Amino acid sequence: MEIDPGFAAWFTKLAIDILVKSAVLLAVCGLILKIFRYRAASFHSLALNFAVFGIVLLPFFSIITPEWRVSLLAAPVAGVNLNSAQTAPPAANLKSTAPDKSLAENSSKWPAALQRWPIWFLSAWIMGAIGSLLWLLLGDISLRWLLRKALPLRGDRYMALLEELCKEAGIDRTVQLYQSREINTAVISGVFRNKVVLPQSSHQWSEQQLRIVLSHELAHIRRRDSLIEIPAKIALILYWCNPLVWLIVRQLRIERERACDNAVLNAGVKPSAYAAQLMEVAADLGAFSKPLWREAAISEGSGLKDRLLCILDPKLDRKPIRPHTAAVVAMLIAAALLFLSPVTIWCDNSYQSQRVASKAESCNRGHTIQISAPAKTLSNQRITELITQINDECKDVRFDAVNALSIENHNPRIVTALRKTLQDPMPEVRQKDAEVLSEIDNNSDVKPNK
Repeated sequence: MEIDPGFAAWFTKLAIDILVKSAVLLAVCGLILKIFRYRAASFHSLALNFAVFGIVLLPFFSIITPEWRVSLLAAPVAGVNLNSAQTAPPAANLKSTAPDKSLAENSSKWPAALQRWPIWFLSAWIMGAIGSLLWLLLGDISLRWLLRKALPLRGDRYMALLEELCKEAGIDRTVQLYQSREINTAVISGVFRNKVVLPQSSHQWSEQQLRIVLSHELAHIRRRDSLIEIPAKIALILYWCNPLVWLIVRQLRIERERACDNAVLNAGVKPSAYAAQLMEVAADLGAFSKPLWREAAISEGSGLKDRLLCILDPKLDRKPIRPHTAAVVAMLIAAALLFLSPVTIWCDNSYQSQRVASKAESCNRGHTIQISAPAKTLSNQRITELITQINDECKDVRFDAVNALSIENHNPRIVTALRKTLQDPMPEVRQKDAEVLSEIDNNSDVKPNK
């Protein structure tokens, strides 16, 4: 399938723009975490959640918002004139799929290998995004496949404790409890219909052990971590080539685990008892690398050593986040998102200065030279204007001026002016000038003034 060069050029500029802006947005989040490094894990988790939401929404807002150019880079590519392609599809042009002809014309003078690198960039991103999507889907499918034979737990012991803990956690929706032979740790499944799945060995757990495990999993459900995991995975797919995003998502999962551990401790569980329970779970899991299904489990995001150190540290802040604090963090991330969305680092002549803006306006006027000129003759004033436009900085103005002057094939002033433009730096103008002079020489014996 042939990829449109104009679309590939636009996508390349947009992708590099978004990579830069997402790095700035994540840096803002990192600064917030640095300033409030002594706050509870729930605060850090919330800030990272908003940052992930921000980078997922960043491409959409970057497309729909008007551009604000800071002109950091003069040319984004070495082989294709991306400034001739659309920098972003405005609302009026979103339905247009016509290729950018000027892109192919302007890129013809570059080596063939360099002309196609935006297409390679787009192809590589698509393959990487598909690979990341398949990897994440494989983890989810593996987890669902393991849980397909999970059996519901109906005992009074489990149901009474589950109802009590749901009430304490403020969970008003139904949570189903299952048991599976295929797993060796407790996990939660489902986004809207939540299930807590316990391992087969859970029937040997004491009341306190069962309470600790269920309290941790219900903390995930109360925080809606299954739902928040969706934009995190979308961010990994969109930014698969950015290691910073992978690190941020990993840190998000670590802070999420710490926040749920804090919720268990805030419920009255002793840190020593909780740490002992985690050690028993670790003994059941073994020291081998995580299988793929555990990578997809919401409750598997942090190393055991870090969790134990945080659980046993009495100086750590474990307070749940307050609504007004969450609102402040959300407004800071939203302000950074709205500020960065219209910014683009690519130069565009129509935005650089008032002088260049005037030149762009003259380019637009240049396209109307042939239409506004008389059919067979030009006035002296019009000839003077066109000769002046032959020296204009805009290529399109020079090109159209030469084309308009071709109407007059008997005026020595025109012939003299056209012969001077044979040294024009743009090959398109030189070619057009040569064609006009050849036509004049074939139809007229006029000699240019010395």
